[in-house]
Amino acid sequence: MRFTKLLLVGFMMLGAAISASAPSAQTRPDVSGKWQGTWAYQNASLGSGQVVMTLSQKGSKATGDMVVTGTPVSRSGAVNLMISGNDVYIVYPTGFTGYLTVSGDDMKGQVDGMNPANVVLKRQK
Repeated sequence: MRFTKLLLVGFMMLGAAISASAPSAQTRPDVSGKWQGTWAYQNASLGSGQVVMTLSQKGSKATGDMVVTGTPVSRSGAVNLMISGNDVYIVYPTGFTGYLTVSGDDMKGQVDGMNPANVVLKRQK
């Protein structure tokens, strides 16, 4: 019985030592809040407009509402994002998917579709 207790204490100490030396997980940005900015087709002659997203984040996922102006087809409505490091992937709505990179209160990148577009957003405070 005493040996079992000593063995258990030894394993607990080993586990604590391993977890203490493990590198900390990369912190991900919190994208919660209101983001506002512009989008523009890479072929500028096709158009541009405004984007407003209001997001709520839980872990590596964010959801919310998005209002997009200037598009030939309505792109406003619900939006779902996946966050990995500083990269934000727009996974819904389809037809407005793409990636953005967060740097402090700025988020920018490219959305895909029939005609790719650049997006630049700023967190509203």
